Amino acid sequence: MVESIISYSIRNKFLVLFSIFLLSVASFWAIKNTNLDALPDLSPPQVIIQVEWSGQSPKTIEEQISYPLISNLMSLPNIETVRAMTSFSNAMIYIIFKDKTDIYDSRSRVLEQLSTLQGTFPTGATVQLGPDATGVGWAYEYALKSNTKSLDELRTLQDYYLKYALLGVDGVSEIASIGGYVRNYEITLNQDKLVQYDLNINEIKEKIVANNSDDGGRIILENGFEHIITARGYLKSLSDIENITIKTFNNIPLKIKDIAQVNITSKDRRGMVDLNGQGETIGGIVVVRHNENPYSVIKAVKEKLSTLKMQDVEVVEVYDRTSLIDKAIDTLKHTLFEESVIVAIIATLFLFHFRSALIIIITLPITVMISFLLMKAFGIGSNIMSLGGIAIAIGAMVDATIVMVENAHKYLQGKENISKEERVEIIIKSAKQVGRPIFFALILVVVSFFPIFALTGQEGRLFTPLAFTKSFAMMTGAILSITLVPILMVFLIRGKIIAEDKNILNKFFINIYSPFLKMALKLRYLVIAIYIGMIVFAFSVYQKQNWEFMPMMNEQTFMYMPVTPYGIGIDMAKELAQKTDQIIKSFPEVQTAFAKVGRAISATDPAPLAMIETIVTFKPESQWREGMTYKKLMEEMNEKLQINGLINSWTYPIRGRIDMLLTGIRTPLGIKLYGNDHKVLEDTAKLLEQKLRNYDGTLSVSSDKVNSGYYLNIKTDDEMISRYGISKNDILETISLGVGGSQISTFIDKLERYPITLRFEASQREDINALENIQIKTDLGFQPLRLFANLKYEEGPSVISSEKVLNVSFIYITPKESVSTKQYKDEAKELLKQIELPSGYYFEWAGQSEYLESAMAKLIYIIPITFMIIFILIYLALKNMLYTLIIFFTLPFALTGGILYLEYLNFNISIAVVVGFLALLGVAAETSIVMLVYLNEAMVELKQTCQNITNEEIAKAIYKGAVLRLRPKLMTLFTILGGLVPIMYINGVGSEVMQRIAAPMIGGMISSTFLTLIIIPAIFYMINIKKEVSTQ
Repeated sequence: MVESIISYSIRNKFLVLFSIFLLSVASFWAIKNTNLDALPDLSPPQVIIQVEWSGQSPKTIEEQISYPLISNLMSLPNIETVRAMTSFSNAMIYIIFKDKTDIYDSRSRVLEQLSTLQGTFPTGATVQLGPDATGVGWAYEYALKSNTKSLDELRTLQDYYLKYALLGVDGVSEIASIGGYVRNYEITLNQDKLVQYDLNINEIKEKIVANNSDDGGRIILENGFEHIITARGYLKSLSDIENITIKTFNNIPLKIKDIAQVNITSKDRRGMVDLNGQGETIGGIVVVRHNENPYSVIKAVKEKLSTLKMQDVEVVEVYDRTSLIDKAIDTLKHTLFEESVIVAIIATLFLFHFRSALIIIITLPITVMISFLLMKAFGIGSNIMSLGGIAIAIGAMVDATIVMVENAHKYLQGKENISKEERVEIIIKSAKQVGRPIFFALILVVVSFFPIFALTGQEGRLFTPLAFTKSFAMMTGAILSITLVPILMVFLIRGKIIAEDKNILNKFFINIYSPFLKMALKLRYLVIAIYIGMIVFAFSVYQKQNWEFMPMMNEQTFMYMPVTPYGIGIDMAKELAQKTDQIIKSFPEVQTAFAKVGRAISATDPAPLAMIETIVTFKPESQWREGMTYKKLMEEMNEKLQINGLINSWTYPIRGRIDMLLTGIRTPLGIKLYGNDHKVLEDTAKLLEQKLRNYDGTLSVSSDKVNSGYYLNIKTDDEMISRYGISKNDILETISLGVGGSQISTFIDKLERYPITLRFEASQREDINALENIQIKTDLGFQPLRLFANLKYEEGPSVISSEKVLNVSFIYITPKESVSTKQYKDEAKELLKQIELPSGYYFEWAGQSEYLESAMAKLIYIIPITFMIIFILIYLALKNMLYTLIIFFTLPFALTGGILYLEYLNFNISIAVVVGFLALLGVAAETSIVMLVYLNEAMVELKQTCQNITNEEIAKAIYKGAVLRLRPKLMTLFTILGGLVPIMYINGVGSEVMQRIAAPMIGGMISSTFLTLIIIPAIFYMINIKKEVSTQ
């Protein structure tokens, strides 16, 4: 079939070339319109439900809303888990679905379930669906600075101007605001006045609500024209509120101003931001919609911001993912360019015929461009992983072209005076000779990546784009080698072809290789012993190596997330944030330090008030101190940030949000402890923490303090309530309004909306004594609260985390740098067996180890199946079972160089390294196939020309097949290495992952060269000697 395709392509040159031209034009369009991001979207399909219930404790919200919701949602199809985080006044419920579940179908199903529960939620609680985005969508953040505007003015500007302007940008799911003050119209009541005028707080609320509304009276017709009737009743000013009449005494109105003060204050807040340690400011977070192109969305947002004119207000960019994307793409662009130049130089030097090298130079960019077209067709964006797939394939994708062109050279050298028809005939014959084996060899490289397609979860989302693009590049290279390349050979391979042994470079390598090959054939048993010894040695090295899921990728923007003292308020959190920002900004390399305390107004942000997240951006590296690196900077900052009460923790913005989103764990490793009782959870978590703290491999460990909140509990006395003819609700309503300051209505100022709240004076609610004296209106007159309730200080949970309906406590673990997550987990498991958990309580490991185990569980089954397919493809390429067995059982030797090179570089084995080994297997099999094709060809020639075959004749034939055909093998080796070596010297974004993919391939290609040039000829020699002995 392959031979027929080659013949058809040469007969129909115009059709093939025109098709390639159309594909190239389409590829240019695809390159221009491909989605750009730094990393593939690693977030699972997820729907967020946001619960708001002002003034309520976490326990109340969990019991009345979170638990009923979760127990109902667990019945939805394709659910992976349901996770909830309940804190003061709000709760976030995360429904995480299995991979490949359609996000919008999931949202519809969740909405259906919510609609069946409407009416079951408490009065005052709002339950709504969050945006179609996740925390990973936080692609752009900005701060507002002004010398003349107050924080509440800036917040109003953010909420009612910037927010709505930016929401109109395509691809923006949400604009989250944080910091500053939201204006609040507070009516501060004097209890003594309420008692004096015999008023209940609920009566005041009803009067205010009744005096703040607009209504309509349809229309009237006058003189043929319609007039719309509107009754305007909205409150327009403080004076309007003050003049609301509560009741009249002898025709004298009692107004709000007679019993209360009306002031503009600020709404209670659960978050703030600081910029560079200079004080509070206002922040905005652009959340990109699921499956949108972050790069184009951010560009559009920045363009929109530039058109928005705000007097004396500066928009300061504090996080911009496009800079990360640009750096990542630029790094790989330069690497691709360097690799292409190296491949072109190698081809020119070995062939010493520019027009022939031009075939490879032309084929390479066309292969890359068509790969982009296939990426677009399959919905794969450009990112570190997808472009990395092309980068590691650069050398291998032109292997077939190299072998085809070189084989034509072999037949054409010394034949300058032949006719055009004869030249074309020789080129077609040479192409057909190697076309089938080399085509199947390239397909074999594609098949070696099949295990990656079987991965699911985070590891699948991370590496599948790389597997796709590597496969696209190799398949495109294979197809072009039997369609376009034969046509280009006909057009370009002409003129004087220098014989292989006349080329200085080839002669140099032949002179080096010849004595080694002759020695290997003589000492063939020693070669086999070395082969076995190297495999045993490499296996012993492999057993000592550590495993990890993935190396930490440097995003070149830090995220500082210290563990703060339990139960801190907004003022202390603000002080800590400002202090840390000042220290971070003191480093000359730092551009901005933007600290976020608590949560932004977004369902994608579950942060409690005690959580500080500081985004640290940097100036260009040219402005850094000499010798400074990101690693050194992090170490120096960590050393300076030794603040009492803070435990330092560092990550990167995307990585940190992904980890928190997927597992709720913000450190590389963690434990989730499940149970029902908060106190038991906390005590058990402490035991686990203490045990791990004593383990040598622990750098830091901390557990959640579940009961980290301070409560003033009011327990009502049913007997006393019934005696005075009131209900519990009368007491609860008084506390909710008078103490909690619940919102009773909304002040409408044009398009702006602000809460109106009722509250007692501060002196009448500031401590337990004041609260005990709150006056409750009863049938027997006003009575103090202490008569109906017992008030007591207690500790309780400030945040309640739950998963799979059970409460959960997290233990955060950071292993020492020399200890991998797998090693740590294996050894810690033994330690923790000594602790007996209470009945009904259990723990699970989370974080990177969770992903690693998931990936390895799948690879254990998939890799053997892949080996079987590789075996079949090798057979299809060679059509010889004996040769197939030779290659298949010598392939493990190719891995030895990769293992030893990893040990030399001190790299842990990770999923990225496994990907590199899988790529190596395909390439090693391909080069071995090329060698056996030439060895077999030499033996066939020998049998045709020699009747009585001796060992010396076999050795000469092997010499001819191996040494005299050294050029194509070396060209293949050097082009693959030339495509990989530049990756080891890049220091840009994503280099950590790319280097761990390239390292086993580079080391493996060196051992694969020894396998191809020495071991396979030695084994081939032994087998053919035995064959001849048996036939004589």
